[in-house]
Amino acid sequence: MRFFSFRHFVIVALLALCAPVFAQQKGFTEYETFQGTINSDSRLLKLDSTVGWDFNKNFGVFGGVPLYFTSVPSSTTTTGTTTTTTASSSSHGMGNAYMGMAFRAPNKALDYAGVLTVWVPTGSTTNGLSTGSAAVDFSNHFSHSFNKFTPFAEVGVSNTVPDSQFTTRAFTSQGTITHLEEGADYEIIKHTYIGASGYQIFPFGSQTIFSKLDGKGKGGNTFDNAPQATGNNLTRENGFNAWVGFEPSPYWRAEVGFTRSTTFNLSSLAFNLRLNVGRMLRSKKSS
Repeated sequence: MRFFSFRHFVIVALLALCAPVFAQQKGFTEYETFQGTINSDSRLLKLDSTVGWDFNKNFGVFGGVPLYFTSVPSSTTTTGTTTTTTASSSSHGMGNAYMGMAFRAPNKALDYAGVLTVWVPTGSTTNGLSTGSAAVDFSNHFSHSFNKFTPFAEVGVSNTVPDSQFTTRAFTSQGTITHLEEGADYEIIKHTYIGASGYQIFPFGSQTIFSKLDGKGKGGNTFDNAPQATGNNLTRENGFNAWVGFEPSPYWRAEVGFTRSTTFNLSSLAFNLRLNVGRMLRSKKSS
């Protein structure tokens, strides 16, 4: 069973890539991102449209809304002489709309970027796209380039586990957490780079998760077996990522990688495609 038709995807993609008429104003920003996490458990895709305004090189505001497409393949289990087949399932829908502020402090010694994001509960709790409550995340990114080698570290605090660049999560959560990531990029040739990172999620107190898989996943994790669950350490996770990226122009970036959740015992193919619509339109206006 197809989890969404090609026609639906084309319509959504065309709508997302159509910039507003006022996009030619100075300071306007728009990013279109299409990312996915694909493994034996599920296929999770997200199309994210973000628009905003940069007041200067240090501060900007933004807002957007993601669209999720989820598919769980069919599975067959045998216990003794009994064979049980679970049919494939699929869903799609709008996630939580968000708004936020971005802070940037470029420096020769250490570059800093901070993002404060607030989500409002516009997604469906039934499909696992929302907890029904607002969420807040404050992430801080530090990096420094040594010629072609750029190590980085990120630390954030939140009351939900946010999607990352290479992980479209199989659940939406509510509960205080800290998320960390440490890694580096290396430019192997012009416009092409490789990278790797490790990540950790540390929950504090009780966590509630809403599964995007409707409790029909093939693994043994809580989000595989229950549409909703509450308990301690449900979102605790450790893992690592490895990727190759290609940035042929200031407008396009494509990354393909491998991500491994050691906690959830999941190995996934991940990709992230980004189009900088705002910069492209400003460039056309000035030419």
